[in-house]
Amino acid sequence: MSKRKSNETSRLAMVLAALSVAGMLAGSIFATTMIVSARTLQSAYAESYNSSPQQQQMYGEKSNSTKGDDSKSQSTSMGANASMSAGASYKHSYPKEKTDDKIPFTVHAENHLYKPGDKVTLEGSILSSLGSQITGGITNVKLNVTDNKGNTTAQKDAAVDGSGEFMTSFDLPANAEQGAYTINAIIDVKADILGTLGASIKSKLETFAKFEVISPNAFAVKAEGKDFKVDIASNSTVKNEEFNEQAKKISFHVEGQTGTRGVTQITIPKALLSGEITVSIDGKVIPPESSDVAVVSDNDQNMTLEINYHHSEHTIEVSGTSVVPEFPISALILAAAIGSVMAIVAITCRKSGINGFQSKSK
Repeated sequence: MSKRKSNETSRLAMVLAALSVAGMLAGSIFATTMIVSARTLQSAYAESYNSSPQQQQMYGEKSNSTKGDDSKSQSTSMGANASMSAGASYKHSYPKEKTDDKIPFTVHAENHLYKPGDKVTLEGSILSSLGSQITGGITNVKLNVTDNKGNTTAQKDAAVDGSGEFMTSFDLPANAEQGAYTINAIIDVKADILGTLGASIKSKLETFAKFEVISPNAFAVKAEGKDFKVDIASNSTVKNEEFNEQAKKISFHVEGQTGTRGVTQITIPKALLSGEITVSIDGKVIPPESSDVAVVSDNDQNMTLEINYHHSEHTIEVSGTSVVPEFPISALILAAAIGSVMAIVAITCRKSGINGFQSKSK
């Protein structure tokens, strides 16, 4: 009896020893994985920290040109890190229209398309030589924004700074009329001074520009068993939306009246499409230096691209370098380690004649 008990004790000791070794093995593998992951993250952070201002902007940091737009001020350390896994080399703002003798007064909206409820930023500039022809100079610009039915949406006064530039903003109502909006800008000149100006100067005191207001349509995407939503807002007719997981791209067809300008905003979840983002129109990749594509919003969850083109018909493709992130490598290694522990225990129990930590009856 004592011999049998001694054998059982010996077998149990072997099982416990196997468990101990397997546990240490699993712990070692997991710790190594965590160290490698930490070093990778540290290296990525260091690369971001040491990058140039242009690269930092590409990784989601706010640039000076995005002031006044709340959607572009959401950059946090978390957002910057997320942008490292999903980014685009495209500009984060459009170049400002230059003034010259032919166009001494300009105005434009910061983006070409807005959604109902968005904040709209208006900006422009005045050629210094025009201001010098007006007694007292130019200190204020009056802006009037109307929708496609001629209804006034906003009236703003914008102060002109020493370099001749001005900027103001307003919020679109949540039920804003959709379609083309017109910005009418008039240099504010006192009536007694206005009467002294010649016709050629008076003709230069007013200018206008347009932008679109469109509600987005949701394009449902299912990938790796997960549901995603891609928002597309456009003044074009959009159809044939498709997500190709293998090719890592979203494609759709746009069309409109020939000779008119088309603009589309697409908001892509970074959990769906990540890596370096590129845009192609009719198979031709739009280069980063082009003003046909702009990143109008970039945070830790989504990226919104604004794409410009001439109608009539085009196929647009937005590609990334990776899709729906795979199962984390650390979790896979941990699962493998646990599997190894279970295998070692099972083999040891079998060799020791133990079933469920109890000896077989004879």
